[in-house]
Amino acid sequence: MVMALDRLKRELERSAEMAGCTVDFIGNGSTPVNHPRYDLVDHAISMQVEGAANHAWLDTLDDDALYVPGFVLVDLDVHNIEPSGSGVIADLSVTTVREA
Repeated sequence: MVMALDRLKRELERSAEMAGCTVDFIGNGSTPVNHPRYDLVDHAISMQVEGAANHAWLDTLDDDALYVPGFVLVDLDVHNIEPSGSGVIADLSVTTVREA
């Protein structure tokens, strides 16, 4: 569970950097999903995004936007985007499943 969240955050940082943005994680949590066949985990992430392209980068985030080694993103939703200083604060809801 922690491994998925750590890898997800690293990939978000890489993706943001390639778009000319920086990310500062201000809150996160993970909850296992009870499923008989799959190792699913729901993640909630709050982050401060700085950079001129912050909205454009957030608009690109979906299930296929990131490669998280060892995991598949089955649901990524960006919501609650609010101005904050020179950037925005955004919340992400992400569900990961461990690759077989």
